[in-house]
Amino acid sequence: MDAVARPMKQLPRTNDPLVAFARDLQALRKQAGNPPLALMAEHSGLSTATLSNAHTGKKLPTWATVNGYVLACGGDPESWSARWESLRLAAAGVTGDLCREALSRWERTGNLTPPHAADEGELRELLKTLLDFNGLSHRTLAKQAPGYSHVTYGAVLRGARPLKAKILYQILIGCGVYSLQSQEAWFHLLSSFSRSEGVEGGKLLARVDRPLRYAGDLDLKMLKAILERLERGRGLFAADIVSRDSINSLRTAYEDMLALLLSSLQRSQVQLPPKLAFALNRVVGELRNSSVPNPAAIDALVPLAMPFHPRLRTRVTMALKNAGELLRRAEAGELNIRGVAGLRLSLPPSPLHVQRTTPTAS
Repeated sequence: MDAVARPMKQLPRTNDPLVAFARDLQALRKQAGNPPLALMAEHSGLSTATLSNAHTGKKLPTWATVNGYVLACGGDPESWSARWESLRLAAAGVTGDLCREALSRWERTGNLTPPHAADEGELRELLKTLLDFNGLSHRTLAKQAPGYSHVTYGAVLRGARPLKAKILYQILIGCGVYSLQSQEAWFHLLSSFSRSEGVEGGKLLARVDRPLRYAGDLDLKMLKAILERLERGRGLFAADIVSRDSINSLRTAYEDMLALLLSSLQRSQVQLPPKLAFALNRVVGELRNSSVPNPAAIDALVPLAMPFHPRLRTRVTMALKNAGELLRRAEAGELNIRGVAGLRLSLPPSPLHVQRTTPTAS
């Protein structure tokens, strides 16, 4: 690994929004001390070539690339999200307004249903926007929805291959469209252009197992951002860097994750069996009292809200359990915080939004 980073190519002074975006990425890297691309690659999981191309201004990088680049420079990816979306939609051309409508609805309601599309080309653009909303590249989609390769997904979204019901279902699952109602809305739209595939989609949904029907749509991009905060907080404790701020930041990330999962279940509008409803209501009650839910309740909640993506589900479960154990120790005064033994923290009150995310018991 080089000790000194190679100088970045100077970009032309122009009003081109894409070049300006790349220029600001370069500026962020300089503010971070101009770390070598090899070091950024280690932190982001991206190749050095991908990172280098991101700040050339020749092509808009994927959201996954922007997210990794910004994180590797110590920045906040969410502060770049709206600007990146604007550039992506500008490149979408005539369907830009339709995609903006979809994004606005998804961000406002959390329900990942599609607006009306005039033809199959617009449906494909909506699916591309759904990937963007979740910060997914074709390769990441293939990992989260392993039924097809990234090459196949790319060909389908470009229109080089037909949009079949089975492929649409995998794309929806990969993008966090878990709600049966939302899935039905996408297949109804597909049936407008291909009646036979719409019928196939209906048959496919009729075979979905009941445990997979409880979840609502899930913002995977937000979930991953919160997960990074949880895992980063755990890393601070492992490194023995414990402070009042790190405890409270971990508590906030913990509550944000539980609120996100609970809101997904609430949006599904599917009545839960009594035992499951009891477990979830117990989680909500403990959060309202600023206490940490029992690990058994976490084991019940996460699979319901995340019935797909087993690897990601395992990461979320472990991150919540690890954070919960550390928070319990903090509440009991068992942690040494900046050299002060037994300091009891005043943790935040009940989590924001928890009341409107409460599942209804059956």
